[in-house]
Amino acid sequence: MSPEQVRPGIRVRVIEHHMVEQRRHLVGTVVAHYGEEDYMAVDVHLDGDQYRLFWSSDLEEISSPKAWWRFLLGWGSAG
Repeated sequence: MSPEQVRPGIRVRVIEHHMVEQRRHLVGTVVAHYGEEDYMAVDVHLDGDQYRLFWSSDLEEISSPKAWWRFLLGWGSAG
């Protein structure tokens, strides 16, 4: 995920090649971000009530299931 894509409230997943195997595929919500584009740390509230800092490159955006259902029912866009 590029630093430009990081914003509070989006749902993210830890990439499958993260160096800490136990953190791979964890899902959460971005709470805040710190630093500049080259060294941006992202504060993530993980499902299961933990908070962790990640580099933006360790994360990928995932779409919200709620948005997916709205799209399926014709109530708006999926994004």
